[in-house]
Amino acid sequence: MFDKKYKEILQHNLKIKDPALLDCIVGEEEFRYLLSKYDKNSFVPLKNFCANLHVHTIYSDGTANIKEIFDNAQMIAEKNNKQFLLAITDHDTIEGTKEALTFLLENKEKYKNLKLVLGVEISTVGTKFSGQIKAFDIHTLVYCINPFDKRLNDFINKKRQLKFELAKRILFDLQNGLENVLKTHNIELSLDEASKIHPMITKGEDEVSHPLKKYIFSKILFSHYVENDDAILNILKNKGIDTKSMSYEMPVFKYKSMFNNEKYFYIYKEALEKYLNQITGENIIKLPQIPQSIVETLLKGKYICEAAHPSVGKACTGQDAFSFLEDTLSFISSLDYGLMSIAHPARLNLKNTTLEYPDFFDELFYTYKKYGRDKAYAYEKYYQSYSNKKIQGILDIIDNSADKFALAFTGGIDSHGKNICTRC
Repeated sequence: MFDKKYKEILQHNLKIKDPALLDCIVGEEEFRYLLSKYDKNSFVPLKNFCANLHVHTIYSDGTANIKEIFDNAQMIAEKNNKQFLLAITDHDTIEGTKEALTFLLENKEKYKNLKLVLGVEISTVGTKFSGQIKAFDIHTLVYCINPFDKRLNDFINKKRQLKFELAKRILFDLQNGLENVLKTHNIELSLDEASKIHPMITKGEDEVSHPLKKYIFSKILFSHYVENDDAILNILKNKGIDTKSMSYEMPVFKYKSMFNNEKYFYIYKEALEKYLNQITGENIIKLPQIPQSIVETLLKGKYICEAAHPSVGKACTGQDAFSFLEDTLSFISSLDYGLMSIAHPARLNLKNTTLEYPDFFDELFYTYKKYGRDKAYAYEKYYQSYSNKKIQGILDIIDNSADKFALAFTGGIDSHGKNICTRC
């Protein structure tokens, strides 16, 4: 029997009498065994698809509840005639994992082809690499956790509270630093409104600086081009469109695939133009260039957001408990249960270092093993969004570095919807 002690702890906390009920829950021993049997095809949504180790739910930034995810996974298992391994890995919260555990045990017969890995995705910041220019946002997947571990729960709850406090502080700084522009455009800022684009901002989950940058960029541009532009207002009025029914986030959701690089506010302007033409049924709206004064305001907002973010060469009072990579790795390594995998390493912004790619990934995995020790077990080799040619060229470099440290590999879709075969 795999993971006897782990399951005894779960059994005790769940207050269940029959330990056999927990044979659908995967602990560290079984997880290592299963990974040793998997290859690339195990993680690719085709006929041999049998594992998705990166799934988000409504408890973070996903749109599916636990039942919807389980139903989809069971359907795939039946279609492919294979047992399916599923990991719930919400950002900086284990509430979805807790529900998944109890839900599966209550409906074990219905989901008899599923095996569940209890997990979490913890967002960290790397600031101590050689040749580093800017901070790296590094996400760490943790598998086979004990969701009842008080230390783990306290760590995550404290992390979320500190992140929420940071978000409030950045919003306050934006309101003060951009006061004149906000008054001129009659703009009021709130975290609840910011959560329309990034719902985790009010939960203290995932990143803080980047979502607030996107919020302030979108909010100011929407106000400039729609709410304070008489020509656009007249077009909308003539079409019977009430601007009160419109909101800054609508172009983002309508044209989400456009937002794929760092020039966010220029992309937002383009998406807003397309959105306005779409809702008016015309193709006559051509938004002028962003005025230099607005660009300067947006860049000032960007600076305000980034100034509060942990960064290279800056002491970050109060950030250590929830942000730095080394601290998080050390903490997870101190727990009784939990195996780590570096999430989507090829998505790291390599412009943030002057190192050659092989040297950077060697240092990343060295740091990973140094602080994570035996718990630093794997890296996410197979990932749904590894598609463009530039990223494909980096994968061999990452694999070579991972081999130097004898890392196992995991794979995941990074699912955020009801279909766990796709990312969104």
